[in-house]
Amino acid sequence: MLTLPKGYYAVQADFENAPKDSFTFKGITYSAKEGENLFGNIKDAAKLATEVPQTVLEGLPYESFSTPVILFSSGVNRIDGYLIERSITLLGEGAGIDPNVFSEDPLAAPTLNPLRGENESVLYGGFEYGELQVSSVAAESIVFDGFVLKKVRLYDKRRDGGSFRIEFNNIIQEGTCGKTLLRSAAPKEDSKLYREIYFKNMRSSHYNDSKKGGGFANIRANKAVFDRICFDNTTQHFGFTNLCRSFDNSSPNVDVSEFIIKDSYLANLQGEYGICTVAKGDKGVVLKAYNSVFVDASRENEGVFQPDLSNERSGVYAENCTFVDTRANKGALVTPRGGKANIELKDCKIEGFAKEVEEIIIPTPTEYIENRADAWTTDTEDAHKILPLNDADFAAMDAYYEGTKAYYGDMHVHTACGGTSDGSVAMSEWPAALEKNGIDFVVIVDHRQMRGFFLPEWDEKRFVMGTEPGTVLRELNAVTGAEIIHYNMLFPHKYGVAMVMANFPEFGFKGDELTGRYGYPSFTLERFRELTAYVQSIGGMMVHPHPKDLLESDDPLDYYHGEFTHLEALYSWYESSWSFKGYELWTDILALGKRVYVSGGSDSHSDPSSIPFGVFYNREHLAKNFFDQMHDGDYAVGAVGMKMFVDGKPMGSVVEYKDGMKLTLRVDDFFPKMFKDNSAYELRVITDKGIAYSSVYDGKLPQALELEVQKRAFYRAEIFDLTNCRFVSISNPIWFD
Repeated sequence: MLTLPKGYYAVQADFENAPKDSFTFKGITYSAKEGENLFGNIKDAAKLATEVPQTVLEGLPYESFSTPVILFSSGVNRIDGYLIERSITLLGEGAGIDPNVFSEDPLAAPTLNPLRGENESVLYGGFEYGELQVSSVAAESIVFDGFVLKKVRLYDKRRDGGSFRIEFNNIIQEGTCGKTLLRSAAPKEDSKLYREIYFKNMRSSHYNDSKKGGGFANIRANKAVFDRICFDNTTQHFGFTNLCRSFDNSSPNVDVSEFIIKDSYLANLQGEYGICTVAKGDKGVVLKAYNSVFVDASRENEGVFQPDLSNERSGVYAENCTFVDTRANKGALVTPRGGKANIELKDCKIEGFAKEVEEIIIPTPTEYIENRADAWTTDTEDAHKILPLNDADFAAMDAYYEGTKAYYGDMHVHTACGGTSDGSVAMSEWPAALEKNGIDFVVIVDHRQMRGFFLPEWDEKRFVMGTEPGTVLRELNAVTGAEIIHYNMLFPHKYGVAMVMANFPEFGFKGDELTGRYGYPSFTLERFRELTAYVQSIGGMMVHPHPKDLLESDDPLDYYHGEFTHLEALYSWYESSWSFKGYELWTDILALGKRVYVSGGSDSHSDPSSIPFGVFYNREHLAKNFFDQMHDGDYAVGAVGMKMFVDGKPMGSVVEYKDGMKLTLRVDDFFPKMFKDNSAYELRVITDKGIAYSSVYDGKLPQALELEVQKRAFYRAEIFDLTNCRFVSISNPIWFD
């Protein structure tokens, strides 16, 4: 038996049941020693992986190595998180074997190489722990070669250093997974970091991201190359920015970054923005494509390339490529923002597009939303009659809100108050910080306890009571192993948690109000619905927080907890993929005829809230009042206040429809920190039939609108920042019987 040479370190799948003195790789068995060059996981192997091989093992297409090498056996190798501290090469059974077999027909999708697919080295990552990270400047090269990747991702946190190269070679990426495979941090302005990223011989087919919006790759690099990759039929946002286009692909230490796609096949890309690069400031990004095929490589009637060309250094260049849209695209192949300069399509075959290039132009905002001297009908998908402001009647709504002012809240936070709380800032420090930040109240949902409600530092003005348990619901149509949900239970008084614990012994609560803690029991779907009904029966609320973070399902009803529960659509920060996909999920649930309130929260476990996730109009600064408004849905999620009224009823109400009804709407009190000058804000009124009204304004002045109500399931309003691609306000609906 051959001895595993120095410089190679082996990781064996199912280590507990495997031999401890040998290791088999690419059909050859080597003698090895446990704890010296044979291990059960990457963490233990990497600790000792310091020597560089002087020989190349049989079956590996390398001439030599410049880093230590970690070999992975066939089977599932779980990645429970790891901080990479030095250069390393990771090799699986598929190292050197291209997973794609390209067809002579350029429009046909590459097939799976028969030499791949069996006896693969699978790197599998869980929800929390599947991320490898690199931050040390000592790491100059990281190579992944020959793996199947499932829920594993790499976060390159380096912001300084010298030359740094990342390679993904001969990789098969499999879903379901809503996480981003590769993220890279922005280099410092004066950094000498030169980051190069290479994807070569990669395959991703029928990849489902569970509508999470994480994206394939968010890259900041001097150079990124995608060579002989096959992406066919994926719901994942391809990249290379994020869903709000705020992720900058340029590098501050180089004038122009290059993103190159060559000899590749991309088809049926169902995520947002097709293929998109963004450059902020005066640094550029040039997207280049050579000898590649793009078939239906965007959503219907959208561009394949959707770059930001806001500076003269950025551009798009394609040569000898085939672009086909079999759906008769009514738009253009390239739809840039910021200008049409520096776009060249050379010797390309283009079929199925109405145009080659068409710039996306953000409308110029005006001081006021559109209104007219006479009544008029909107030219929208759900046309409505708009009444002139001179004839509009706001008396009932103004009387209802008389004496109120705008209060700003964050409806999901965690503090440090002892016990099982996992926040990092003491509860006693929150009131002063909130006052400084202009945030009037927060909903505290510390895990596994009720302790905070009974402490002397509990602030009745600023703190709403709640707690955040978790459970597993295996009866859902979710991905196996990803049936996890959290839920926030909110209460109008201090004894709500105790009442739940007394009636649901599954929680296993032990102790008193200060020392007690509960567990996270699994529930049947029926029992969970009983829990929801009970919480509501005692005046409480059930909120589904961060719905697109834990649970993985394509079925909107898996996220539905019952009528007049709340869904946290705006989550973490306004520009997050969770917020975009949470909003999309909420609208999907509304479209199914369900009545669910929209909610929002930062889920801060550290610094006290500094931006709002809801605007409430109330007469008194008192947490109980804000709870009551949340309970009834009379608030807007985001940073802009809304008052919406029909037949004497505000947002969140159910109204019996009658002919002749009018909807009145006022928009005001933009939270200063969230306002961005020189931006175009689109106010939309939406029904179950579509957009009833839309108009763009500059966000500076209060706005008012009245329209005639038609027989619809609901009306709601929202404000979308077209310039910065983010929601800044989402009202709760008014429903109609």
